[in-house]
Amino acid sequence: MREKVSLLKSNRGASLVLVSAFCVIIIGIAITLTVISSLLLSKAGSVKSQGQAYELATSFSSRIEELILNESAGGNKSCIDLDTFIPLGNNEGDIIPTTYGFDGIPDSSVTAHISRDASDGHYTLTVTATAARETYIKTTEYTGSASGGYTRK
Repeated sequence: MREKVSLLKSNRGASLVLVSAFCVIIIGIAITLTVISSLLLSKAGSVKSQGQAYELATSFSSRIEELILNESAGGNKSCIDLDTFIPLGNNEGDIIPTTYGFDGIPDSSVTAHISRDASDGHYTLTVTATAARETYIKTTEYTGSASGGYTRK
C-alpha cells in the first residue's frame, strides 16, 4: 500500500488521471441509467395506449353487438336494422361516425363501420379505436336480418 501511495506522490499527474478516469466512469454510468429509464418509460406509455385503444374498441363493439343480437331483451328481433346504416347503392356505412375525446384518454377516437357482402349478404362490423397514436381494430361478422334476428358468424 505504501508503494502505491509513494507512486502517486512521485508522479503528480498520475493522481489527476486516476481521478479523471473515475469521474468519466461515474458520468458514463449516470448517462446509461438515464437512457435506459427513459426507454422503459416510453415503452410503458405505449403499452398503456394500446390497452386503452383495445378497451375502447371492445366496449363499443360489445354494446353495438347487444343491440344487434338483442341480448338484453332476449328476443329474436334485432333492436337495430343494419341496412338503415348503409346508404342505397352502397355496401357500407357508419353506425357511429368518428367520435373524439374520452375523459382521461388523450387523442382518442372511435368509429363503428358496417359493411355488407354482396355475394352472401353477411355483415361485417368494424370498430376502430385510437388512443394516443395507438390503434386497435375489432371486426365481427353477422348473418340474418332485423326482422328475423341476426346471429354472429
